[in-house]
Amino acid sequence: MKNIQRLGGYASLLLGFGFIAILIIDFAVLAPMGFAGPDTPPELVMALVNTSAIPFQLLDIFSMLGCSALVLTVLALRERMASDAPNHMRLAVIAATIASALMVVVSTADFRSIPILAAANDVSTFRAITSLLDGIFNGGIFAWGWTVFLCGWAGLQTAKLPSRLCYLLLLTGILGILTFVITIFGIFVVALNVGWGLWLGYVLLRQPKPIT
Repeated sequence: MKNIQRLGGYASLLLGFGFIAILIIDFAVLAPMGFAGPDTPPELVMALVNTSAIPFQLLDIFSMLGCSALVLTVLALRERMASDAPNHMRLAVIAATIASALMVVVSTADFRSIPILAAANDVSTFRAITSLLDGIFNGGIFAWGWTVFLCGWAGLQTAKLPSRLCYLLLLTGILGILTFVITIFGIFVVALNVGWGLWLGYVLLRQPKPIT
């Protein structure tokens, strides 16, 4: 097994477990407090952050880890499939880089700035900045969706990934692309990222040779 595929396998597993952590924080910690994602009123978000910013900062940390894991995973898939689907994987690497850059910018800004803005109790400024950050983050999800979609497409074309895994990647990618229009799809994307992340990690670690 080539080192990059092993590294990509571990990165994919990290991505899957990271999204499990995000789901736990969202549904077990923040949801009982009234947080409902981007649609939550800014006044409530400010109150929650002022009460405890730790859950939100943990989400930012897992988001940054997921971005790094995505890039490593796609690089491993490029090594596996680039010989038979060079254009697909070249575009996937570009999309993964864009997605990671946008999400890291938002996560680092959230981690540092949101607690300060919440403490200032300026609702108008808080709403404006969080709306801008949400828009950038949605752009990252859009690019993430294209990344996953292209990887699934390349997997089907080359037959170097299990076909069911490829269809799961395609479904995740399509929902990710549509999330900026239909926000509720975002939660399905998070859940599906758990599935393909863990599955792909297993494939890269246990089945390093191309599947024929």
